[in-house]
Amino acid sequence: MKKLNQALAMLSCTAVLTACGGSDSTAPASAAAGSTPPASASTTAGYLPVKGDSAAYIDTRLQITFVTAPQPGIGGTIKVYKAADNSLVDTIDVSASIVTAGGETQTVTPYGNTEIDQIGKSVASLTQWRYVYYQPVTVAGNVATIKLHDGVLAYNTDYYVTMDPGVLAGKVNGAGLNAITGSKGWAFHTKNAPAAPTAVTVDDDGPADFRSVQGALNWIMANGCVATCTNAADAKTVTIKNGDYNEMLFLRNVNNLTITGESRAGVVVHYDNYESYNPSTGGSKTAVQTTLTNEQGATRRSLGGGRAVLLVEAADLLKLNNFTLKNTHVKQAIYNNQAETMYFNSATLNGSRLIATSMNFISAQDTIQTKGWAWFYQSYIAGDVDFIWGSPFAAVFEQSELHTVFDPTGAALGPYSGDYLFQARAAFGYPGFVVLNSKLTADANVPAGSTYLARSGGLTVANGYCNTLYTSGSFSNPNLGCDNIAFVGNQVGPHIATVGWYTQPLPDPTTATATTGWRESGSVTASGSVADISGRASSASTSADPTGVSNRTAIFGGWNSGAGWQPTP
Repeated sequence: MKKLNQALAMLSCTAVLTACGGSDSTAPASAAAGSTPPASASTTAGYLPVKGDSAAYIDTRLQITFVTAPQPGIGGTIKVYKAADNSLVDTIDVSASIVTAGGETQTVTPYGNTEIDQIGKSVASLTQWRYVYYQPVTVAGNVATIKLHDGVLAYNTDYYVTMDPGVLAGKVNGAGLNAITGSKGWAFHTKNAPAAPTAVTVDDDGPADFRSVQGALNWIMANGCVATCTNAADAKTVTIKNGDYNEMLFLRNVNNLTITGESRAGVVVHYDNYESYNPSTGGSKTAVQTTLTNEQGATRRSLGGGRAVLLVEAADLLKLNNFTLKNTHVKQAIYNNQAETMYFNSATLNGSRLIATSMNFISAQDTIQTKGWAWFYQSYIAGDVDFIWGSPFAAVFEQSELHTVFDPTGAALGPYSGDYLFQARAAFGYPGFVVLNSKLTADANVPAGSTYLARSGGLTVANGYCNTLYTSGSFSNPNLGCDNIAFVGNQVGPHIATVGWYTQPLPDPTTATATTGWRESGSVTASGSVADISGRASSASTSADPTGVSNRTAIFGGWNSGAGWQPTP
Protein backbone atom coordinates (compact mmCIF):
# COMPACT_ATOMS: atom_id res chain seq x y z
CA MET A 1 0.00 0.00 0.00
CA LYS A 2 2.95 2.31 0.63
CA LYS A 3 4.00 1.85 -2.99
CA LEU A 4 0.42 2.60 -4.09
CA ASN A 5 0.40 5.86 -2.13
CA GLN A 6 3.75 6.88 -3.60
CA ALA A 7 2.53 6.19 -7.12
CA LEU A 8 -0.73 8.05 -6.60
CA ALA A 9 1.07 11.02 -5.09
CA MET A 10 2.67 11.62 -8.48
CA LEU A 11 -0.76 12.61 -9.81
CA SER A 12 -0.55 15.95 -8.02
CA CYS A 13 2.28 17.18 -10.28
CA THR A 14 -0.05 18.56 -13.01
CA ALA A 15 0.69 22.24 -13.53
CA VAL A 16 -2.06 24.82 -13.95
CA LEU A 17 -2.18 27.88 -16.16
CA THR A 18 -0.49 30.79 -14.35
CA ALA A 19 2.11 32.45 -16.60
CA CYS A 20 2.08 34.82 -19.56
CA GLY A 21 3.23 33.94 -23.08
CA GLY A 22 2.58 34.33 -26.79
CA SER A 23 3.98 34.44 -30.32
CA ASP A 24 2.88 35.33 -33.82
CA SER A 25 -0.03 33.25 -35.10
CA THR A 26 0.54 30.72 -37.85
CA ALA A 27 -3.01 29.31 -37.72
CA PRO A 28 -5.13 29.18 -40.89
CA ALA A 29 -7.13 32.25 -41.84
CA SER A 30 -10.90 32.34 -41.33
CA ALA A 31 -12.92 30.07 -43.61
CA ALA A 32 -16.58 29.46 -44.25
CA ALA A 33 -18.33 27.00 -41.97
CA GLY A 34 -19.08 23.53 -43.28
CA SER A 35 -18.66 19.84 -42.66
CA THR A 36 -15.45 18.47 -41.14
CA PRO A 37 -12.63 19.06 -43.66
CA PRO A 38 -9.97 16.49 -44.54
CA ALA A 39 -6.53 17.00 -43.01
CA SER A 40 -3.09 15.58 -43.67
CA ALA A 41 -1.24 13.48 -41.10
CA SER A 42 1.37 16.22 -40.67
CA THR A 43 -1.26 18.72 -39.50
CA THR A 44 -3.40 16.39 -37.39
CA ALA A 45 -0.55 15.14 -35.20
CA GLY A 46 -0.44 17.01 -31.91
CA TYR A 47 -4.20 17.54 -31.58
CA LEU A 48 -6.86 15.56 -29.73
CA PRO A 49 -9.40 15.06 -31.16
CA VAL A 50 -7.25 14.90 -34.25
CA LYS A 51 -8.14 17.39 -36.93
CA GLY A 52 -10.82 15.82 -39.10
CA ASP A 53 -11.72 13.14 -36.53
CA SER A 54 -15.00 11.52 -37.58
CA ALA A 55 -15.75 9.82 -34.26
CA ALA A 56 -14.75 12.16 -31.43
CA TYR A 57 -16.20 11.60 -27.96
CA ILE A 58 -18.83 14.06 -26.70
CA ASP A 59 -16.99 14.27 -23.37
CA THR A 60 -13.53 14.57 -24.92
CA ARG A 61 -10.83 16.75 -23.43
CA LEU A 62 -9.18 18.97 -26.02
CA GLN A 63 -5.42 18.44 -26.07
CA ILE A 64 -2.50 20.05 -27.88
CA THR A 65 0.90 18.39 -27.74
CA PHE A 66 3.71 20.90 -28.18
CA VAL A 67 7.34 20.20 -29.07
CA THR A 68 8.35 21.58 -25.67
CA ALA A 69 6.36 22.87 -22.71
CA PRO A 70 3.95 25.56 -23.98
CA GLN A 71 3.82 29.10 -22.69
CA PRO A 72 0.49 29.57 -20.91
CA GLY A 73 -1.12 32.99 -20.82
CA ILE A 74 -3.39 34.98 -18.52
CA GLY A 75 -5.98 36.19 -21.02
CA GLY A 76 -8.07 35.17 -24.00
CA THR A 77 -10.66 32.52 -24.78
CA ILE A 78 -11.04 29.09 -26.31
CA LYS A 79 -14.34 28.67 -28.13
CA VAL A 80 -16.21 25.76 -29.67
CA TYR A 81 -18.73 26.30 -32.45
CA LYS A 82 -21.31 24.08 -34.08
CA ALA A 83 -20.22 23.96 -37.71
CA ALA A 84 -23.69 23.72 -39.26
CA ASP A 85 -24.72 27.23 -38.22
CA ASN A 86 -21.63 28.73 -36.55
CA SER A 87 -23.48 28.84 -33.22
CA LEU A 88 -21.30 29.15 -30.14
CA VAL A 89 -21.61 26.13 -27.83
CA ASP A 90 -18.85 26.77 -25.30
CA THR A 91 -16.40 29.44 -24.15
CA ILE A 92 -13.39 28.94 -21.89
CA ASP A 93 -12.03 32.23 -20.54
CA VAL A 94 -8.59 32.00 -18.90
CA SER A 95 -8.69 35.56 -17.56
CA ALA A 96 -9.74 36.37 -13.99
CA SER A 97 -13.17 37.69 -15.02
CA ILE A 98 -15.29 34.80 -13.68
CA VAL A 99 -13.98 35.01 -10.12
CA THR A 100 -13.68 38.80 -10.09
CA ALA A 101 -17.35 39.13 -11.02
CA GLY A 102 -18.30 37.23 -7.86
CA GLY A 103 -16.97 39.93 -5.53
CA GLU A 104 -14.47 37.77 -3.65
CA THR A 105 -11.71 39.16 -1.46
CA GLN A 106 -9.64 35.98 -0.92
CA THR A 107 -6.11 35.81 -2.30
CA VAL A 108 -5.07 32.18 -1.75
CA THR A 109 -6.83 30.48 -4.68
CA PRO A 110 -6.26 31.55 -8.31
CA TYR A 111 -8.56 34.03 -10.03
CA GLY A 112 -7.31 33.29 -13.52
CA ASN A 113 -7.95 30.05 -15.41
CA THR A 114 -11.13 29.49 -13.41
CA GLU A 115 -14.55 28.64 -14.81
CA ILE A 116 -17.88 27.60 -13.27
CA ASP A 117 -19.13 24.16 -14.30
CA GLN A 118 -22.74 22.99 -14.13
CA ILE A 119 -22.19 19.25 -13.82
CA GLY A 120 -25.09 17.25 -15.24
CA LYS A 121 -26.33 20.16 -17.37
CA SER A 122 -27.09 17.94 -20.39
CA VAL A 123 -29.34 15.56 -18.40
CA ALA A 124 -32.91 16.57 -19.28
CA SER A 125 -34.50 14.84 -16.28
CA LEU A 126 -32.48 16.82 -13.72
CA THR A 127 -33.89 19.96 -12.13
CA GLN A 128 -30.87 20.46 -9.85
CA TRP A 129 -27.20 20.34 -10.81
CA ARG A 130 -23.77 20.52 -9.22
CA TYR A 131 -22.12 23.93 -9.58
CA VAL A 132 -18.36 24.13 -8.96
CA TYR A 133 -15.30 26.15 -9.78
CA TYR A 134 -12.78 24.26 -11.90
CA GLN A 135 -9.53 24.90 -13.77
CA PRO A 136 -10.22 24.36 -17.49
CA VAL A 137 -6.63 24.48 -18.80
CA THR A 138 -3.82 22.37 -17.37
CA VAL A 139 -0.29 21.83 -18.61
CA ALA A 140 1.66 18.65 -17.89
CA GLY A 141 5.02 18.46 -19.58
CA ASN A 142 4.52 19.47 -23.20
CA VAL A 143 0.79 18.66 -23.27
CA ALA A 144 -1.93 21.26 -22.72
CA THR A 145 -5.38 19.88 -21.83
CA ILE A 146 -8.60 21.89 -22.07
CA LYS A 147 -11.70 20.65 -20.25
CA LEU A 148 -14.87 22.04 -21.79
CA HIS A 149 -17.92 22.69 -19.66
CA ASP A 150 -19.86 19.55 -18.87
CA GLY A 151 -22.29 18.28 -21.49
CA VAL A 152 -21.84 20.98 -24.15
CA LEU A 153 -21.23 18.63 -27.09
CA ALA A 154 -23.91 16.52 -28.78
CA TYR A 155 -23.70 13.20 -30.62
CA ASN A 156 -23.15 13.00 -34.39
CA THR A 157 -22.37 16.70 -34.82
CA ASP A 158 -19.65 18.77 -36.53
CA TYR A 159 -17.69 21.26 -34.41
CA TYR A 160 -14.67 23.52 -34.73
CA VAL A 161 -12.40 25.14 -32.14
CA THR A 162 -10.82 28.60 -32.04
CA MET A 163 -8.21 29.92 -29.61
CA ASP A 164 -7.28 33.56 -29.03
CA PRO A 165 -3.66 34.72 -29.05
CA GLY A 166 -2.23 34.64 -25.54
CA VAL A 167 -3.97 31.52 -24.25
CA LEU A 168 -1.19 29.06 -25.19
CA ALA A 169 1.94 29.50 -27.26
CA GLY A 170 4.70 27.22 -28.48
CA LYS A 171 5.59 24.92 -31.36
CA VAL A 172 3.34 22.15 -32.68
CA ASN A 173 4.65 19.88 -35.43
CA GLY A 174 7.68 22.15 -35.68
CA ALA A 175 5.68 25.32 -36.45
CA GLY A 176 4.84 28.19 -34.12
CA LEU A 177 1.34 28.31 -32.63
CA ASN A 178 -0.35 30.84 -30.39
CA ALA A 179 -3.83 31.04 -31.93
CA ILE A 180 -6.35 28.94 -33.88
CA THR A 181 -8.77 30.72 -36.20
CA GLY A 182 -11.52 29.87 -38.65
CA SER A 183 -13.81 26.91 -39.06
CA LYS A 184 -11.18 24.62 -40.59
CA GLY A 185 -8.27 25.17 -38.22
CA TRP A 186 -9.34 22.46 -35.75
CA ALA A 187 -12.56 20.66 -36.69
CA PHE A 188 -14.03 17.29 -35.73
CA HIS A 189 -17.23 15.24 -35.80
CA THR A 190 -18.64 13.49 -32.72
CA LYS A 191 -19.54 9.81 -32.68
CA ASN A 192 -22.99 8.28 -32.35
CA ALA A 193 -24.61 7.60 -28.97
CA PRO A 194 -23.88 4.29 -27.20
CA ALA A 195 -26.08 1.35 -28.15
CA ALA A 196 -26.82 0.23 -24.59
CA PRO A 197 -28.88 2.54 -22.34
CA THR A 198 -27.69 1.08 -19.03
CA ALA A 199 -24.23 -0.46 -19.57
CA VAL A 200 -21.34 1.70 -20.77
CA THR A 201 -17.54 1.76 -20.67
CA VAL A 202 -15.05 4.54 -19.97
CA ASP A 203 -11.45 4.70 -21.18
CA ASP A 204 -9.16 7.72 -21.21
CA ASP A 205 -7.27 6.54 -24.29
CA GLY A 206 -8.78 3.36 -25.77
CA PRO A 207 -12.03 2.21 -27.41
CA ALA A 208 -15.02 2.90 -25.14
CA ASP A 209 -18.33 4.72 -24.95
CA PHE A 210 -16.92 7.68 -23.02
CA ARG A 211 -13.62 9.36 -22.20
CA SER A 212 -14.70 10.59 -18.75
CA VAL A 213 -16.51 9.04 -15.81
CA GLN A 214 -18.93 11.98 -15.70
CA GLY A 215 -19.80 11.44 -19.34
CA ALA A 216 -20.90 7.92 -18.43
CA LEU A 217 -22.82 9.13 -15.36
CA ASN A 218 -24.66 11.70 -17.49
CA TRP A 219 -25.70 8.90 -19.85
CA ILE A 220 -26.90 6.72 -16.96
CA MET A 221 -28.80 9.63 -15.35
CA ALA A 222 -30.46 10.40 -18.69
CA ASN A 223 -31.56 6.82 -19.35
CA GLY A 224 -31.99 5.25 -15.92
CA CYS A 225 -33.13 7.98 -13.57
CA VAL A 226 -35.54 7.19 -10.74
CA ALA A 227 -39.22 6.87 -11.69
CA THR A 228 -39.41 8.94 -14.89
CA CYS A 229 -36.82 7.24 -17.12
CA THR A 230 -37.45 4.17 -19.28
CA ASN A 231 -34.78 2.05 -17.59
CA ALA A 232 -35.29 3.29 -14.04
CA ALA A 233 -35.69 -0.17 -12.48
CA ASP A 234 -32.94 -1.90 -14.47
CA ALA A 235 -29.51 -2.80 -13.15
CA LYS A 236 -26.93 -0.38 -14.53
CA THR A 237 -23.15 -0.62 -14.95
CA VAL A 238 -20.31 1.75 -15.68
CA THR A 239 -17.01 -0.05 -16.35
CA ILE A 240 -13.88 2.10 -16.10
CA LYS A 241 -10.73 0.97 -17.90
CA ASN A 242 -7.30 1.61 -16.41
CA GLY A 243 -6.42 5.27 -16.71
CA ASP A 244 -6.15 8.68 -15.11
CA TYR A 245 -9.45 10.57 -14.70
CA ASN A 246 -9.01 14.11 -13.42
CA GLU A 247 -12.56 15.28 -12.77
CA MET A 248 -15.25 16.11 -10.24
CA LEU A 249 -18.32 13.84 -10.37
CA PHE A 250 -22.07 14.12 -9.76
CA LEU A 251 -24.74 11.41 -9.59
CA ARG A 252 -28.39 12.05 -8.74
CA ASN A 253 -31.68 10.14 -8.96
CA VAL A 254 -30.23 6.77 -9.97
CA ASN A 255 -30.76 3.40 -8.28
CA ASN A 256 -29.05 0.04 -8.75
CA LEU A 257 -25.85 1.29 -10.38
CA THR A 258 -22.48 -0.47 -10.19
CA ILE A 259 -19.34 1.49 -11.04
CA THR A 260 -16.41 -0.90 -11.35
CA GLY A 261 -12.78 -0.42 -12.29
CA GLU A 262 -10.52 -2.62 -14.37
CA SER A 263 -8.03 -2.66 -11.49
CA ARG A 264 -7.92 -1.09 -8.06
CA ALA A 265 -4.63 0.77 -8.52
CA GLY A 266 -4.89 1.18 -12.29
CA VAL A 267 -8.09 3.24 -12.31
CA VAL A 268 -7.57 6.55 -10.50
CA VAL A 269 -10.37 9.13 -10.37
CA HIS A 270 -9.11 12.29 -8.72
CA TYR A 271 -9.34 16.05 -8.37
CA ASP A 272 -7.78 18.78 -6.23
CA ASN A 273 -10.92 20.10 -4.53
CA TYR A 274 -11.14 21.56 -1.02
CA GLU A 275 -13.00 23.95 1.27
CA SER A 276 -11.13 27.11 0.29
CA TYR A 277 -11.65 26.31 -3.41
CA ASN A 278 -15.29 25.11 -3.45
CA PRO A 279 -16.68 25.94 0.00
CA SER A 280 -19.09 23.71 1.96
CA THR A 281 -19.93 20.02 1.91
CA GLY A 282 -22.15 20.84 -1.05
CA GLY A 283 -25.31 19.69 -2.72
CA SER A 284 -27.20 20.11 -5.96
CA LYS A 285 -28.91 23.45 -6.63
CA THR A 286 -31.46 24.82 -9.07
CA ALA A 287 -29.10 27.69 -9.91
CA VAL A 288 -25.55 28.73 -9.20
CA GLN A 289 -25.26 30.31 -5.75
CA THR A 290 -23.83 33.77 -5.01
CA THR A 291 -23.24 33.53 -1.25
CA LEU A 292 -19.86 34.78 -0.04
CA THR A 293 -18.40 32.66 2.75
CA ASN A 294 -15.57 33.42 5.16
CA GLU A 295 -12.43 31.54 4.19
CA GLN A 296 -9.34 32.29 6.30
CA GLY A 297 -10.51 35.83 7.06
CA ALA A 298 -11.50 36.70 3.48
CA THR A 299 -14.48 35.89 1.26
CA ARG A 300 -14.92 33.14 -1.33
CA ARG A 301 -18.06 32.61 -3.39
CA SER A 302 -19.77 29.34 -2.52
CA LEU A 303 -21.37 28.07 -5.73
CA GLY A 304 -23.19 25.19 -4.02
CA GLY A 305 -21.50 22.04 -5.37
CA GLY A 306 -19.00 21.63 -2.56
CA ARG A 307 -15.54 20.23 -1.99
CA ALA A 308 -15.90 16.47 -2.64
CA VAL A 309 -14.60 14.69 -5.72
CA LEU A 310 -17.81 12.62 -5.97
CA LEU A 311 -21.20 13.97 -4.87
CA VAL A 312 -24.07 11.44 -4.77
CA GLU A 313 -27.70 12.33 -4.06
CA ALA A 314 -31.02 10.47 -4.04
CA ALA A 315 -29.44 7.11 -4.84
CA ASP A 316 -30.06 3.56 -3.64
CA LEU A 317 -27.96 0.44 -4.19
CA LEU A 318 -24.95 2.30 -5.54
CA LYS A 319 -21.93 -0.01 -5.67
CA LEU A 320 -18.37 1.22 -6.10
CA ASN A 321 -15.89 -1.54 -6.85
CA ASN A 322 -12.19 -1.96 -7.58
CA PHE A 323 -10.81 1.53 -8.25
CA THR A 324 -9.17 4.48 -6.50
CA LEU A 325 -11.03 7.67 -5.62
CA LYS A 326 -8.60 10.35 -4.51
CA ASN A 327 -8.77 13.98 -3.52
CA THR A 328 -5.29 15.24 -4.42
CA HIS A 329 -5.46 18.36 -2.27
CA VAL A 330 -2.29 18.90 -0.24
CA LYS A 331 -2.96 20.54 3.12
CA GLN A 332 -1.44 23.95 3.80
CA ALA A 333 -2.00 26.37 6.67
CA ILE A 334 -3.22 29.09 4.28
CA TYR A 335 -6.26 26.98 3.32
CA ASN A 336 -9.32 25.51 4.94
CA ASN A 337 -8.40 21.95 4.05
CA GLN A 338 -11.52 19.81 4.29
CA ALA A 339 -11.44 17.69 1.14
CA GLU A 340 -13.78 14.72 0.75
CA THR A 341 -13.28 12.01 -1.83
CA MET A 342 -17.01 11.28 -1.62
CA TYR A 343 -20.12 12.79 -0.08
CA PHE A 344 -22.92 10.21 -0.11
CA ASN A 345 -25.75 12.68 0.44
CA SER A 346 -28.65 10.26 0.39
CA ALA A 347 -30.72 9.53 3.50
CA THR A 348 -33.98 7.56 3.49
CA LEU A 349 -34.98 4.71 5.78
CA ASN A 350 -36.09 2.44 2.94
CA GLY A 351 -33.33 3.26 0.40
CA SER A 352 -30.03 5.13 0.38
CA ARG A 353 -27.79 2.04 0.34
CA LEU A 354 -24.12 2.31 -0.61
CA ILE A 355 -21.68 -0.57 -1.13
CA ALA A 356 -17.94 -0.01 -1.58
CA THR A 357 -15.81 -3.13 -2.14
CA SER A 358 -12.09 -3.37 -2.88
CA MET A 359 -11.87 0.42 -3.06
CA ASN A 360 -9.23 3.02 -2.19
CA PHE A 361 -10.44 6.33 -0.76
CA ILE A 362 -7.46 8.66 -0.32
CA SER A 363 -7.41 12.21 1.03
CA ALA A 364 -6.44 13.99 4.25
CA GLN A 365 -9.16 15.86 6.17
CA ASP A 366 -12.76 14.54 5.84
CA THR A 367 -12.00 11.77 3.33
CA ILE A 368 -15.48 10.20 3.49
CA GLN A 369 -18.75 11.87 4.41
CA THR A 370 -21.78 9.62 4.37
CA LYS A 371 -25.45 9.43 5.20
CA GLY A 372 -27.89 6.56 4.70
CA TRP A 373 -26.81 2.91 4.92
CA ALA A 374 -23.21 2.32 3.86
CA TRP A 375 -21.03 -0.79 3.78
CA PHE A 376 -17.30 -0.50 3.08
CA TYR A 377 -15.76 -3.94 2.61
CA GLN A 378 -12.11 -4.85 2.11
CA SER A 379 -11.37 -1.24 1.29
CA TYR A 380 -8.64 1.26 2.14
CA ILE A 381 -9.54 4.65 3.62
CA ALA A 382 -6.72 7.15 4.23
CA GLY A 383 -6.82 10.56 5.91
CA ASP A 384 -5.85 12.53 8.99
CA VAL A 385 -8.52 14.73 10.67
CA ASP A 386 -12.11 13.45 11.04
CA PHE A 387 -11.47 11.48 7.90
CA ILE A 388 -14.68 9.48 8.29
CA TRP A 389 -17.73 11.49 9.30
CA GLY A 390 -21.37 12.20 8.58
CA SER A 391 -24.95 11.40 9.58
CA PRO A 392 -25.68 7.77 8.68
CA PHE A 393 -28.25 5.35 9.99
CA ALA A 394 -25.45 2.81 9.79
CA ALA A 395 -22.03 2.93 8.16
CA VAL A 396 -19.89 -0.20 8.48
CA PHE A 397 -16.19 -0.57 7.71
CA GLU A 398 -15.58 -4.32 7.57
CA GLN A 399 -12.28 -6.10 6.89
CA SER A 400 -10.90 -2.76 5.78
CA GLU A 401 -7.87 -0.61 6.54
CA LEU A 402 -8.33 2.81 8.11
CA HIS A 403 -4.99 4.51 7.55
CA THR A 404 -3.87 7.72 9.26
CA VAL A 405 -1.60 9.88 7.09
CA PHE A 406 0.89 12.36 8.47
CA ASP A 407 -0.66 15.81 8.88
CA PRO A 408 1.79 18.54 7.82
CA THR A 409 -0.39 21.28 9.28
CA GLY A 410 -0.49 19.50 12.64
CA ALA A 411 3.27 19.12 12.64
CA ALA A 412 3.72 22.81 11.81
CA LEU A 413 2.01 23.82 15.05
CA GLY A 414 4.89 22.52 17.16
CA PRO A 415 4.43 19.22 19.01
CA TYR A 416 2.40 16.97 16.74
CA SER A 417 -1.20 17.98 17.47
CA GLY A 418 -2.83 14.61 16.79
CA ASP A 419 -5.44 13.30 14.40
CA TYR A 420 -8.92 11.78 14.62
CA LEU A 421 -10.48 8.91 12.71
CA PHE A 422 -14.18 9.71 13.22
CA GLN A 423 -16.63 12.48 13.94
CA ALA A 424 -20.20 11.19 14.12
CA ARG A 425 -23.66 12.72 13.84
CA ALA A 426 -25.54 9.45 13.52
CA ALA A 427 -29.32 9.06 13.36
CA PHE A 428 -30.97 8.48 16.73
CA GLY A 429 -31.94 4.87 17.42
CA TYR A 430 -29.58 3.42 14.80
CA PRO A 431 -26.06 1.95 15.04
CA GLY A 432 -24.14 4.86 13.53
CA PHE A 433 -20.52 4.10 12.64
CA VAL A 434 -19.13 0.60 13.16
CA VAL A 435 -15.59 -0.63 12.46
CA LEU A 436 -15.63 -4.42 12.27
CA ASN A 437 -12.64 -6.79 11.97
CA SER A 438 -10.46 -4.13 10.38
CA LYS A 439 -6.98 -2.63 10.77
CA LEU A 440 -6.06 0.81 12.09
CA THR A 441 -2.67 1.73 10.57
CA ALA A 442 -0.60 4.87 10.06
CA ASP A 443 2.28 6.42 8.14
CA ALA A 444 5.65 5.67 9.69
CA ASN A 445 6.13 9.32 10.72
CA VAL A 446 2.83 9.55 12.63
CA PRO A 447 3.97 9.56 16.28
CA ALA A 448 2.90 6.78 18.63
CA GLY A 449 -0.10 7.70 20.76
CA SER A 450 -0.95 10.79 18.68
CA THR A 451 -4.19 9.67 17.04
CA TYR A 452 -7.68 9.37 18.51
CA LEU A 453 -10.47 6.98 17.56
CA ALA A 454 -12.92 9.89 17.44
CA ARG A 455 -13.77 13.32 18.69
CA SER A 456 -17.19 14.79 19.31
CA GLY A 457 -18.71 17.38 17.03
CA GLY A 458 -19.62 19.30 20.18
CA LEU A 459 -22.92 20.40 18.70
CA THR A 460 -25.76 21.78 20.79
CA VAL A 461 -29.47 20.99 20.65
CA ALA A 462 -29.97 23.96 18.35
CA ASN A 463 -27.57 22.40 15.85
CA GLY A 464 -29.71 19.28 15.63
CA TYR A 465 -27.31 16.72 17.13
CA CYS A 466 -26.75 15.25 20.55
CA ASN A 467 -23.98 15.20 23.15
CA THR A 468 -23.60 15.69 26.90
CA LEU A 469 -24.62 19.33 26.69
CA TYR A 470 -28.23 18.22 27.05
CA THR A 471 -29.97 18.93 30.31
CA SER A 472 -30.84 15.25 30.56
CA GLY A 473 -27.12 14.49 30.74
CA SER A 474 -27.59 12.13 27.83
CA PHE A 475 -26.06 12.14 24.37
CA SER A 476 -29.27 10.70 22.87
CA ASN A 477 -32.56 12.37 22.15
CA PRO A 478 -35.58 10.94 20.32
CA ASN A 479 -35.70 13.91 17.97
CA LEU A 480 -32.01 14.33 17.27
CA GLY A 481 -28.89 12.51 16.19
CA CYS A 482 -26.18 10.74 18.20
CA ASP A 483 -22.44 10.38 18.60
CA ASN A 484 -22.51 6.59 18.09
CA ILE A 485 -19.25 4.85 17.14
CA ALA A 486 -18.27 1.22 17.84
CA PHE A 487 -15.00 -0.62 17.24
CA VAL A 488 -15.37 -4.41 17.32
CA GLY A 489 -12.57 -6.95 16.81
CA ASN A 490 -10.00 -4.66 15.21
CA GLN A 491 -6.21 -4.60 14.96
CA VAL A 492 -5.07 -1.34 16.54
CA GLY A 493 -1.72 0.26 15.70
CA PRO A 494 0.57 2.07 18.17
CA HIS A 495 -0.45 5.46 16.78
CA ILE A 496 -3.75 5.23 18.69
CA ALA A 497 -3.68 7.19 21.95
CA THR A 498 -3.97 5.31 25.25
CA VAL A 499 -7.17 7.21 26.12
CA GLY A 500 -8.57 6.29 22.71
CA TRP A 501 -11.24 8.95 22.55
CA TYR A 502 -10.56 12.68 22.39
CA THR A 503 -12.43 14.31 25.28
CA GLN A 504 -11.25 17.91 25.18
CA PRO A 505 -12.28 20.67 25.03
CA LEU A 506 -15.90 19.74 24.29
CA PRO A 507 -18.24 17.48 26.26
CA ASP A 508 -18.40 14.01 24.80
CA PRO A 509 -20.32 10.72 25.11
CA THR A 510 -17.91 8.85 27.37
CA THR A 511 -20.67 7.39 29.54
CA ALA A 512 -21.63 4.86 26.92
CA THR A 513 -24.13 2.00 26.95
CA ALA A 514 -24.21 -1.26 25.05
CA THR A 515 -26.08 0.42 22.18
CA THR A 516 -25.03 4.09 22.23
CA GLY A 517 -21.96 6.28 22.52
CA TRP A 518 -18.29 5.46 22.12
CA ARG A 519 -17.62 1.72 22.37
CA GLU A 520 -14.73 -0.67 21.78
CA SER A 521 -14.27 -4.40 22.24
CA GLY A 522 -12.02 -7.21 21.06
CA SER A 523 -9.12 -5.00 20.00
CA VAL A 524 -5.74 -6.62 19.33
CA THR A 525 -2.26 -5.32 18.58
CA ALA A 526 -0.46 -5.65 15.25
CA SER A 527 1.11 -8.87 16.55
CA GLY A 528 -2.29 -10.33 17.42
CA SER A 529 -2.08 -10.07 21.20
CA VAL A 530 -4.95 -8.62 23.21
CA ALA A 531 -4.71 -4.82 23.26
CA ASP A 532 -4.78 -3.03 26.60
CA ILE A 533 -7.77 -0.68 26.42
CA SER A 534 -8.12 -0.21 30.17
CA GLY A 535 -7.01 3.41 29.79
CA ARG A 536 -9.74 4.32 27.36
CA ALA A 537 -11.87 7.38 28.17
CA SER A 538 -15.15 5.56 27.53
CA SER A 539 -16.95 3.44 30.10
CA ALA A 540 -17.99 0.97 27.40
CA SER A 541 -14.53 0.40 25.96
CA THR A 542 -14.21 -2.87 27.83
CA SER A 543 -17.65 -4.30 27.09
CA ALA A 544 -17.34 -7.83 25.74
CA ASP A 545 -19.78 -7.49 22.87
CA PRO A 546 -21.55 -4.20 22.11
CA THR A 547 -25.19 -4.97 21.41
CA GLY A 548 -26.34 -5.04 17.78
CA VAL A 549 -23.04 -4.24 16.08
CA SER A 550 -21.08 -7.51 16.02
CA ASN A 551 -22.16 -8.50 12.48
CA ARG A 552 -23.61 -6.80 9.41
CA THR A 553 -26.96 -8.60 9.67
CA ALA A 554 -27.58 -7.01 13.05
CA ILE A 555 -26.19 -3.63 12.05
CA PHE A 556 -28.38 -3.28 8.96
CA GLY A 557 -31.43 -4.90 10.54
CA GLY A 558 -33.22 -1.55 10.86
CA TRP A 559 -33.25 -0.84 7.14
CA ASN A 560 -36.75 -0.33 5.68
CA SER A 561 -38.49 -0.27 9.07
CA GLY A 562 -36.98 -3.55 10.20
CA ALA A 563 -37.08 -5.49 6.91
CA GLY A 564 -33.29 -5.54 7.07
CA TRP A 565 -30.54 -5.52 4.47
CA GLN A 566 -27.76 -8.06 3.99
CA PRO A 567 -25.12 -6.58 1.67
CA THR A 568 -22.74 -8.97 -0.07
CA PRO A 569 -19.55 -8.36 -2.09
